[in-house]
Amino acid sequence: MRSLYIKIFLWFWLAMLLVSGALVIATYEAQSKLFQEAERANDSTLTPPYAERWATVFEKHDTKAMDDYIEHAKGIGSRVFIFGEDGTELFGQTVPPEAAAILRAARNSDETQNVWGPTRRYIAQRTVGPSGKHYILLLQVASPFFQFISGGPYLQVLRLIVAVLVGGLFCLWLARYITLPMRELQSVARELAGGNLSSRAGKAALRRKDEIADLSRDFNKMAERIETLMASQRQLIQSVSHELRSPLARLNVALGLAYRHADPQVQGPLERIEREAGRLNELVGDLLKLARWESGISPEEKSNIELDTLVREIAADADFEAGSMERSVRVAAAEPCMVEGIREPLHSAIENVVRNAVKYTREGSEVEITLERVSSETENFALVRVRDHGEGVPEEALKNLFKPFYRVANARERASGGTGLGLAITETAVRLHGGQVQAENSPAGGLVVEIRLPLNANVEPKAPETRAVLQRAFAGD
Repeated sequence: MRSLYIKIFLWFWLAMLLVSGALVIATYEAQSKLFQEAERANDSTLTPPYAERWATVFEKHDTKAMDDYIEHAKGIGSRVFIFGEDGTELFGQTVPPEAAAILRAARNSDETQNVWGPTRRYIAQRTVGPSGKHYILLLQVASPFFQFISGGPYLQVLRLIVAVLVGGLFCLWLARYITLPMRELQSVARELAGGNLSSRAGKAALRRKDEIADLSRDFNKMAERIETLMASQRQLIQSVSHELRSPLARLNVALGLAYRHADPQVQGPLERIEREAGRLNELVGDLLKLARWESGISPEEKSNIELDTLVREIAADADFEAGSMERSVRVAAAEPCMVEGIREPLHSAIENVVRNAVKYTREGSEVEITLERVSSETENFALVRVRDHGEGVPEEALKNLFKPFYRVANARERASGGTGLGLAITETAVRLHGGQVQAENSPAGGLVVEIRLPLNANVEPKAPETRAVLQRAFAGD
């Protein structure tokens, strides 16, 4: 049970039930004694004349009149028993077993006898009729107080249901009141982690007068500070990148002029300068691309993209270039998948992973690409898996692969001509599309990079054969 909402609700509910039970027991113990004392006093005063009257009615009237009296007593929740001197119930009624003790006590005393049962009480009084015969009057009386406190099984169940419902509703409201701001903060934190730096805690949490409101205000200040720092960082990268473009352009012009007038012995250094200028130009381009995509994607820019077609195009281009290095790229499987996003960032994200795999797979080996749909009750996404057959990456470096300018081995990265931004661009583009990217070493050797992108559930992808028919139709076949 990991939900704070459920924990608070259940603990408050249990506490309320325990307190309610303790109060009922304490009330019962305290008030029942007072109630019993008052009832005994009333019984001692009222029962003797009442019993004498019953004995008189019994001797002077017929049995039919007594039956009417008995039925009337039953109608008001009581029962009347009359016993003769030999202890026989004169109307043939079945006597409750718990009344045996009080009957024995009444035979030997003229005082009123009382016995308290769980939901009713018994009163016994010995009396003398007009004829001089002795009788014992036994009254079985339902106690209103005990009925209220104890009651029958149906009343007990009803009380339990009412207590559970009322207590549950109160605890439900209380748990929601406490945890709702925490849920809002959790949602805002997820949006911040997903790249929406403008997300803030709502006014409902800020209007409270407790520690949660203070936490929400501090959270908003933190989010504002993070947004300001990230905006400053992006602006700095953009400014520096734009400022570098002009000197690079002038450098390329100067190189072109130098080539025209240079002696053969300086051709080598000039070519080295040209290569380094090209790498610097590529780095500036990657920095601008990274800064632009980190600023976010507006909904107007998005469209439906056939991911399987995009993967096949990237694989075909990469395979053409890999052939010159005695390597190859193969699409092992590509299920039809439709995602919503921008083609350029997605193209760069997948292409950077594939080209990175081509660089480090062994000569004579191939880079394998698979695309599959993964659907469950909670998830529905496209999984792009790219595997090379190289040496892999040290385990401690896997978590840093997608950070800007991170290099597993500086000498190897520089020899390959990388800028250290390719996989960072991949992570940014995938994250802006609501996806995830991760890398792991394959048990059979090599590195496996997985890209997860949420599928567009509102658009069904075209089947491969349907797409081929449409392509031939547009080509004029």
